[in-house]
Amino acid sequence: MTVQQEKITALYERLSKDDELAGESNSIVNQKVILEEYAKRNGFTNIRHFVDDGTSGTVFNRPGLNAMLEEVKAKRVAVVIIKDQSRIGRDVLEVGLLKRTFEENDVRFIAANDNLDTANGFDIMSIFRDVFNEWYVADTSKKIRAVKRSNAIAGKCSSRPPYGYRAKDGKSNQEWEIDEYAADHVREVFKRFIAGDSTHIIAKDFDSRGIPTPMVYYRRLKGLPPLNEDTTWFNYTVVHMIENQAYIGNLVSQKTTTPSYKNRKVQKRPEEDWVVIENHHAPIIETEVFELARKLHDGRRRKPSKRTGECSPLSGFLWCADCDHKLSLTHPNDPKYSYYVCSRYRNSKQHYKAACSRHGIRRDEIEKVVLAKIQEAWQYARENKAEFAEKVRSRSNKESSKAIKSKTAELGKADRRIAELDRIIKRIYEDHVAEKLSDERFTKMLSDYETEQTELVNGSAALRAEVEEIRGKTANAQSFIKLAEQYTEITEMTAELARLFIDKIVVHEAVMVDNPKRKGHQTRTQEVHIFLNCIGEFELE
Repeated sequence: MTVQQEKITALYERLSKDDELAGESNSIVNQKVILEEYAKRNGFTNIRHFVDDGTSGTVFNRPGLNAMLEEVKAKRVAVVIIKDQSRIGRDVLEVGLLKRTFEENDVRFIAANDNLDTANGFDIMSIFRDVFNEWYVADTSKKIRAVKRSNAIAGKCSSRPPYGYRAKDGKSNQEWEIDEYAADHVREVFKRFIAGDSTHIIAKDFDSRGIPTPMVYYRRLKGLPPLNEDTTWFNYTVVHMIENQAYIGNLVSQKTTTPSYKNRKVQKRPEEDWVVIENHHAPIIETEVFELARKLHDGRRRKPSKRTGECSPLSGFLWCADCDHKLSLTHPNDPKYSYYVCSRYRNSKQHYKAACSRHGIRRDEIEKVVLAKIQEAWQYARENKAEFAEKVRSRSNKESSKAIKSKTAELGKADRRIAELDRIIKRIYEDHVAEKLSDERFTKMLSDYETEQTELVNGSAALRAEVEEIRGKTANAQSFIKLAEQYTEITEMTAELARLFIDKIVVHEAVMVDNPKRKGHQTRTQEVHIFLNCIGEFELE
């Protein structure tokens, strides 16, 4: 057997992290020994090693493999020798393409332990070995996924503690304890965000104060050399804190996945598929504060005035009762003309056609009304905790019963119409068979009735879901009491106060009513509904 001496005998070795578990026989050193002995025994010279250490067989963009393929395509390789077929890869399609590349460039391909040598002609068993090699990866991937999910359900941590915590024993990540230095900054983030500071402002302030970023701080704790000396805080770092349930003591895992062992693109799982272990570790933030911060971040955007850089305490909380759009503030710097107005009305009016009515209410008036309502609920909750809790429970049950009764009535009406449509559709089928209806008329009537029935069925499903939601939703007086106890006095309407206590404010259009005290005169009145966090509408009497 003669090989052109000027050409390379390429010895290729690959080891993945999973292969390391198989023992010393798969080590790179051992593979080199096996291949060198094989080459010497069979008269192959001018050998050169191409190595990929710690690379999966499902990945085909590898430094060692790429370097070898460059030599192959340059016609500088006579033979490629590997220990077994799984070393070249574990993907039937990709391995097939590699074999074709070797064939097109007149390269002899040998898998020493599998007795594969393309010089001996086609070997059908090599195809089955490639299939088995890929099956092995698929099966291993399935088992690894199952183990990871099982560990997650058991509450075993698979990642390092988030900023604010550290490993209890300093090494393992299985138990977390609070790191007070970092935890103080976490508490500051939540307090300032609820008070009205944006995540961008908080990040910028932390940056200016030279506070180490979570990654920099983590590496310092571990005694690791810094990746860089940059302590820049970014907006998304603060946002991640606000969204992280770890700060209320929950361990959340299995948030992401990959489509398969072949496609490693990370995808976010639906929230219902996450694994959440409650009370896994000591909380840094109270649940009520965390939920409020997250709700504010998810649903409310308070835009500051372009001229002053400030915004009203109630900006983002007021909603139009008729079109369900937010109310926007006009002339924020002039108390005399500072009104909240329906944004839909205001925007459409600029195009000479009002889509809603004004719903205007003076800024100073609504702030006084809202402050008085907060003070009333706050004081009663602090001074009469038991009575407050009972009053909230009673009102919540009453409102829930009223809403359920209304929805149930709508549902009953829809169900009766659906049943009636079933009878009508059956009747027109009979009329069509009896030739009392033409094909054209039958098709038109059937389409109309089926469309109506489909809409009613979908609407009924939505109504049933609403009823279940109402039944499952209860007011939380204790949570409101906890919020109330954070203040020793409430004297003015601030952004922090609004964000802490207000859920939403619904404003109706003002109307003129007869003044009973002055005959022939009318008085302007306006209905406003104030919904407080945790308890909804609250009435003392």
